[in-house]
Amino acid sequence: MLSRIPSFCIYILLCLCFEGVAQENYFIERFEQYKEIERLIYQADKQRTLDRKLFNRIVEKLNAKQALLSQEQKLYLAYFMGYQKVIGGDVQAALTLLNKVIKQDEYTVLKHRAIITKVNIYSTSENYSEGFTVLNKLLPQLNEMEGKTSYADALFAVANFYNRLSIYHLSQQYAWKLQASNPSLRHICLANMLMVESNFFLKQLTVEDIKNINVSHCETVGETMASNFIYVIIAELYLIENKPRLALDLLLRQLPSVKRTEYYLLISRFNSFIAQAHFALGNFDEAERYANMVIERIRVDHSSMSIVRASKILYQINRKNNNLALALKYHELYMAHDKLYNDDLNKRSITYQIAEENNQQKNLRIKLLDEQNRRLILEKVLNERTREKDQLLILSLMLIVAILAYWTYKSKLTQRKLKKMAEYDELTGILNRRCFNELADTAIKYCHQSGQPISLILFDLDEFKAINDTYGHQVGDWVLKNTIMTCQKLCRKNDIFGRFGGEEFTILLPGCDNDKAYELAESCRSVISEISTVETSYDFKISASFGICSSENGSYSLNEIVKAADEAMYHAKSSGRNRVSIYGIDMPNTVEAPCLHETATTLD
Repeated sequence: MLSRIPSFCIYILLCLCFEGVAQENYFIERFEQYKEIERLIYQADKQRTLDRKLFNRIVEKLNAKQALLSQEQKLYLAYFMGYQKVIGGDVQAALTLLNKVIKQDEYTVLKHRAIITKVNIYSTSENYSEGFTVLNKLLPQLNEMEGKTSYADALFAVANFYNRLSIYHLSQQYAWKLQASNPSLRHICLANMLMVESNFFLKQLTVEDIKNINVSHCETVGETMASNFIYVIIAELYLIENKPRLALDLLLRQLPSVKRTEYYLLISRFNSFIAQAHFALGNFDEAERYANMVIERIRVDHSSMSIVRASKILYQINRKNNNLALALKYHELYMAHDKLYNDDLNKRSITYQIAEENNQQKNLRIKLLDEQNRRLILEKVLNERTREKDQLLILSLMLIVAILAYWTYKSKLTQRKLKKMAEYDELTGILNRRCFNELADTAIKYCHQSGQPISLILFDLDEFKAINDTYGHQVGDWVLKNTIMTCQKLCRKNDIFGRFGGEEFTILLPGCDNDKAYELAESCRSVISEISTVETSYDFKISASFGICSSENGSYSLNEIVKAADEAMYHAKSSGRNRVSIYGIDMPNTVEAPCLHETATTLD
């Protein structure tokens, strides 16, 4: 940046030659002003991520000298002010300033830096589709940026964006590229930060790995924000491993450094984990104080795990202190932000899938346009040559038709993906009744034709309405999800698991007779009865009654098998619940079977 000063000196000398010595003082003064502004820009750029307060003071000085700034210097000021707005959380104002820099084409390095900052904005502002739009403009420019100072910043921006989108394997790829680009100490620090975060969320980081985490690069260059992002991940790992004292000591030691960054998301994250550590250690007053610090900084358009974590802690503390009104308030806040956060996770995943699909279709359209252009050229050549060349035109047209057919095929695949999203139960993640029936019909027909047995298990949670009425629907949903997760671990890959409605579920077992179905049902019954409800803050038992019917009863009709299994299930319920009954064996008024399968376990 200061390398532009010699050209300014030449300009002054020429002016002195033509205008005379009378204006010497004026040009010397302007030159000193120019050097001072360049020095301030250099300092602002250096302190931007190191010392936030000093950076803000320098930007204020530049803003006061705005009338003296050149066009390039004004663009630097716009970039710095946009960066200020980003840290302060004013996304729209930041975008307005950065777009001013991006629209110009004269200063390409500065333009690239503004694009990089814009990518980082969309990684935290939850407008992920816009983020992909900016990212798709940045990615093609990476090759031409290689070797320039902005190349490392661009790789970091891409890796950081994918990290915020929870696409950690892609984040790792670009972080590796950054590490291999002969980076500065600062960029080594940033790459290490991204690798630690990606490894943590990919469950590739353990407590034993903490001693190998290198934070020295960040501390050497004064990148306190990056080092504190690493420390907060280490603290979270300590909390997961039930080491709250280690987590608290680390968090409190780094808290003054975090506050100096003035970055509200990082501060809230630290405060929420400090609250969690205090809560785990039984320091409820301190836990409440730090949790309230998080809640007080809630922004209207923002939700995060920090808010979810803090509101849950406040709910638990007030519930423990019998402050029911406040407990209800924070429970509602917890549920609202938990939903917002999970919706945001789903939004990230869907946005990425849509972006990937759009990129594929865009590439396909480009190929199609290339083929169309090639066809037009061929047509022109063929019109100028003899009839024997007509075969080339036919081949070209056939190629176009094939590409169109392929594009149509890809579009149908996309529609199928969307259709598949409508085939699963939203709460439990297993097949809904309609989709279950379709797959079950196919499986039954196959087993019938191949002479294989097939069995169906139908089970219903006992006293589920009482659980809903007593503890609320949120607890009821928790019971349903945990019951299904528990049972799914026992099923085979080719078993068909579906929700029939409410608390009633069914499992179709191709190739299984009554005995094998009984073994699975009994295992499911046993693990369901062992589910701990401590997580709900209530103490109650969960059980289910199971009915089994197989093709051994002489029918390969889904309706008949379901009906028989339903009768067996109600027999289990009427016999005391928490049982497994087999149609045709355990039930009265049915044909006697050689062995009896019924579990007589009852709840206390």
